[in-house]
Amino acid sequence: MLPRTPDGRLAPPTSVVRDAHREHLTVHAWTFRRENTFLPTDLRRGDDPAGTGDLAAELRAFVGAGGDGLFTDNPDVAVAALGARP
Repeated sequence: MLPRTPDGRLAPPTSVVRDAHREHLTVHAWTFRRENTFLPTDLRRGDDPAGTGDLAAELRAFVGAGGDGLFTDNPDVAVAALGARP
């Protein structure tokens, strides 16, 4: 859905969501975590790999790219970032 550039930043969306939706498929991404080591370099905060980065921004980017759902170890962050959706 959203690849990473060679330096680890989020890149623009690919056509995978559009292509999947064209085939009437639902697209879920996983597993999102807030620790820096799991985040794109542009969303990390500080130098500690175990530190908390900007998970909310990553979640918004994936949903903004058309993803239908996601899995995360931090549902509280997802609800705060995306709002509760039925």
